[in-house]
Parts: sequence; structure tokens; C-alpha cells
Amino acid sequence: MTQISEPKSSPMFVALEIELNSRCNRKCTYCPLFHHDVPDVPEFMKEAVINRIIEELKVIDFNGRISFHLYSEPLLMKNLEQIIARFVAALPRAKPILFTNGDFLDDERYQSLISAGVFHIVVTSHSNRPVRPRRFQTIVFPSDLPISNRGGSVYSIDSTVMKPCYIPSSMMLISVTGEVLLCCDDFFREYPMGNVLDQSLPEIWFSKRFNSIREQLNKGNRNGATAICNKCDNVEGVMPWSSERYIVDVINRGRPGYEVEGWSN
Repeated sequence: MTQISEPKSSPMFVALEIELNSRCNRKCTYCPLFHHDVPDVPEFMKEAVINRIIEELKVIDFNGRISFHLYSEPLLMKNLEQIIARFVAALPRAKPILFTNGDFLDDERYQSLISAGVFHIVVTSHSNRPVRPRRFQTIVFPSDLPISNRGGSVYSIDSTVMKPCYIPSSMMLISVTGEVLLCCDDFFREYPMGNVLDQSLPEIWFSKRFNSIREQLNKGNRNGATAICNKCDNVEGVMPWSSERYIVDVINRGRPGYEVEGWSN
């Protein structure tokens, strides 16, 4: 497993997940979509939002991981490669990592994605079916996943998990409408931190509200952070950068030597 230390630069996010589309073809029992309807949001991200995200990332010279999902299947998008190619052209130091359930991934689509600039593909075989091995691809199964209750949207807990959570300190999540959500476990989109159409990414990331929530979470005070943090049992981010360490480890299974630029091994 690649060892990662804290970034030496300013505490900007090191990973970005963008909800280019909001639909999925599956309903897995450990996903909120099995238990709830799809939130009332557009199916696809509008061009204006995509353009704004790209421009904002260029301003900060983003060089971390970019993924293209939330509770969605990115390969449902016929123009996914064209959008990814735009991110790659604008952000040559970033690493596009595609997460997919693999249902629509054949050799032709795989090659198309790699040609568009996808650095690595992580296929989660939710039904435990075999997946064809490919060079720049890692296959994971449900038993490999860090399952949680997704902020209480999958199942309830009896008492608050009083442990730190550093996920909102290292990863930014932009929804299909351009809202920056607190984290990936905010399924109902109850805690938007701002919208990229109205504010710059640094303005949102370093806002007083966002920093205040992070401060409580980093101290392990989930009760004092937000209502969904109070109900959440996710412990993937109990150490600084631990959630990103997991992803680096997954990628290294299929692409040994993968590192996050700006961090030391």
C-alpha cells in the first residue's frame, strides 16, 4: 500500500468527485438508492456548470484525483469521453479515475475511455460476477467496500460514533446542479456549502461554515457538526487522508506505483 503524508501546501482539497449524471442502473442494498427515490435533480449536469468547474480548477491548477460519480453510473452518459477529454486538456496534472459498476464496460468502451485520458478505471462488481482483466483497471467486490449507513440513509444507529471524520477536509463533492455538498454521505443534499455558479471553489472550500463543520468533525464531535454527521457511522475518514489512502491502495492493485502528486510516499 502506498503511504501518504499530509500535503505540504495549503489545505486545499486533494480529491474531487463530480456528479456528471444522477442516475444509476442498479439498486444495491448498501446504497441509499435501494431505500429511497432518486433526489429531485436533473439527470445530467448542464454545460454551464461543467464549464465553470473546469475554469475554476484551472485557476487553482488542480493536480489531484477527479472522479465522475456520486450515487450514479457514469457510463450511462454517451458523451462521457468528450467531457473527460476537456478536463484532461485543461488540467494535465490531474488524475481522472473512473468508478463504474462495469455493466456497460466492454473492450471498445474501455479503450475509448483510456484514449480520452482516464488514468485508471475501478470496476465494482456488485453482483460478484467475474470481470475481464484489463491493463489500467482494478476490480473490487462488495466484500472489499468500506460499507456505511451513508449518513443514516441506509440504516440507523443507536448512538453517535464519536470519532473524527476528515473526509470533508480532503475531498470536494460537486453535485449535478453545481452545489458543493458537505460530503458523499449527504444523499438528501441537506448541507450544500455553496454553488460553483455563484462562488469560486476557494471561497466555498474555505468558507466560515465549511471550516466550522470540519473543526467539529476533526475533533470527533459529530454531534456538534451536522445532523447527518450525528447519524453517520462512516469511519473511513477517521485519520487525515485515510479515505484517499483507501482509493490509492485500490488503484495500486491494478497500477502499482500510483502516487498522489505533491504527497510523499
